[in-house]
Amino acid sequence: MEDLVCSWSPKLIVELIKSIAWPVVVLIIGFRFRTRIFEVVSSFFSKNTLSEISATLSGISAKFIAEKQTAEVLESSNSNLASLQKNTSIEAIRIHHEQFKTEFSEELYQIILKQASDLDTDNEIKIDLLAREISLLQSAVRYFEINKVLFRSQYDLFYTIASNGGYIRKEDAIQFFEKTKNHNKEAFADWDWIKYISYPVSNKLIYESDAGYKLTTIGSSYVAFMSKNPQLIDELAKL
Repeated sequence: MEDLVCSWSPKLIVELIKSIAWPVVVLIIGFRFRTRIFEVVSSFFSKNTLSEISATLSGISAKFIAEKQTAEVLESSNSNLASLQKNTSIEAIRIHHEQFKTEFSEELYQIILKQASDLDTDNEIKIDLLAREISLLQSAVRYFEINKVLFRSQYDLFYTIASNGGYIRKEDAIQFFEKTKNHNKEAFADWDWIKYISYPVSNKLIYESDAGYKLTTIGSSYVAFMSKNPQLIDELAKL
């Protein structure tokens, strides 16, 4: 969720630079490793996405896919693997790293350390690059988490909102849902507008405002990210 996104304050980053032997752990991700990591993350979630189930099973399974999103509303779609709480201490960060590190992450860590040491720049620039790379990577993980359960029709609704200045009237949104439901009667047999909008609202992708709905910062950013990666749109659950 939006309030769980890692917040790296300048003070905390300076502490990291001064206190930890490996001060720029993810600095080079965006230069040589961003593409590789994005491919790995995308591959993992595409293999586990609900759209593959919908492409291979019957209409009964389509209903199951729809219900999976309902279950996701009750849980949290955010992964703690890539997010740290605000005001996190140095010790908490170290514990976090120890808890979630893997052999592959350690290999990347050593490679990144080597390339970070080769950078010929001052610490202020390194801090800025570090913070930006972390924000890019964590936002990408958040978008892939959304893709695990979001319906294609819901993305189309978000895109419509984005194309309309970030706003849609409530009656138009409900009409959009009814049209979608008519094309997927079995999957959405017991769904109404409230149920359809529960996941996007509870995960702070959209919110109700001025007798309609608007995209949040996460919602509009998600649409922008998907627009730059159209191959991911086709992997969404076909509902």
